[in-house]
Amino acid sequence: MEDIMMTELLYNHDEKGLAELKAKYSRLLMKIALGILKSPEDAEECVNDALYDVWNSIPPAKPEKLLPYICRITRRKAIDRLRYNKAAIRNTELLSELDECIPSGCDIQDAAEKAELTAALNAWVKTLPDKHQRLFVYRYFSMYSVSNAAKCSGMSVTAATTALMRMRASLKEYLIKGGFFNEQH
Repeated sequence: MEDIMMTELLYNHDEKGLAELKAKYSRLLMKIALGILKSPEDAEECVNDALYDVWNSIPPAKPEKLLPYICRITRRKAIDRLRYNKAAIRNTELLSELDECIPSGCDIQDAAEKAELTAALNAWVKTLPDKHQRLFVYRYFSMYSVSNAAKCSGMSVTAATTALMRMRASLKEYLIKGGFFNEQH
């Protein structure tokens, strides 16, 4: 069945459109999800979630090109799942990297102090060159691996590792000067 016909069926909430979509593209969607997640179970769940989202989004959406539309939804679902799966593990690892330059939660208990720290972090990040800002945000905000953060920032892994080490030292110095914690931390 042609994509235009499937889109029409989906737009009219005809279940045949969803069945045809699944039959025609489920292998491709699985390949996309599996390439990101590396887990067949998670990939299958993402494909099902993506198909569900397609069902719920058409209407009001009526994509001109169905394939890129469903691929984009599947990719986003897989990335969201990957972030979810790795959040606890990566948060622990990433926070341990930043332990030396950010005071622990027990030192900052008041919400106002947390807001000040956030403002200081934002101000510090703005002092960095664009490439380093991207690297820092990819690594510590988006929680990318060093190699992925380096790639997205247009750097080699070695250069990114060195830059991150220097940025953590610079951040620590910046926060010490700002009075967020003492040098013995």
